[in-house]
Amino acid sequence: MTAAPITRRDLLRKGATATAVGASALVLPQLAFAQGPAGGVTGAESHIGEIYQLQAAFHRAKTFQDLDLMASLWANDATLTNQGDPNSPYTGNAAIKAFFATSGSFTHRRFSFVPSFKTQINVGHEGDHAWLYFECHDVADYDLATRTIAADLFLAGNVRNTAGKWQFWQMTAGKSSPLSADHYYFP
Repeated sequence: MTAAPITRRDLLRKGATATAVGASALVLPQLAFAQGPAGGVTGAESHIGEIYQLQAAFHRAKTFQDLDLMASLWANDATLTNQGDPNSPYTGNAAIKAFFATSGSFTHRRFSFVPSFKTQINVGHEGDHAWLYFECHDVADYDLATRTIAADLFLAGNVRNTAGKWQFWQMTAGKSSPLSADHYYFP
């Protein structure tokens, strides 16, 4: 089998096409970032990153059933209002820790997922408080073929930065069902 001869024009055309494809691969990611963070996320980038870490630690605590980690994420004078719960609100770190100790993620094996594109963070102008909204979608028996969605929940409210540490402060929890890509369940 012999290869067909290639002309100078064909070689230049293929080279120009490859260059255009390569250049677009470099430019397109920059265009995506030029739009800024997801809708509903405003404030200093350093604070936003730290608040994302707070919600990630929340989901880690639920998934690994780490009650001490969960308690450390809440301010000593925090309040948790759990919609539909007659014992709510829970005030103070000890009461909130006791609430979580009896909740589904700490009494059953669950993997807690968050649709990050729905997370809302609005940092106050002083950088000492922020509004936070996120959802948790918990999968029971996540490593088995029989896994199921066990819970669809949201957590929303005010978080605060005390001595450089972001913590949950005045929060409300409730159901986030039916599942929706664009509906927010609070406020």
